[in-house]
Amino acid sequence: MTAQESRGHLLVSARHDAWERLPTITAPTLVLHGSDDLMVPTANAPLLAERIPEAQLRLIEGGRHGFFDEFREQVNPAVLSFLQGAVQ
Repeated sequence: MTAQESRGHLLVSARHDAWERLPTITAPTLVLHGSDDLMVPTANAPLLAERIPEAQLRLIEGGRHGFFDEFREQVNPAVLSFLQGAVQ
């Protein structure tokens, strides 16, 4: 991202609050998070999973903010398995 895009992203993220709407989510939900993310606190992941009805939580041990790329050997099968279960 450019510096301007990064500033815009941070501004929007700081103002975004959907906490009250999370319990209304009806779609199958998988919360994925890296355990070593320095940008987004890992403690947020279980909070989201608890707030969203029937959400599943998967922490990727050692994963940082880009865990989905860094640990794709773990993430891709987890996502595919979740999606296959969600379709049935």
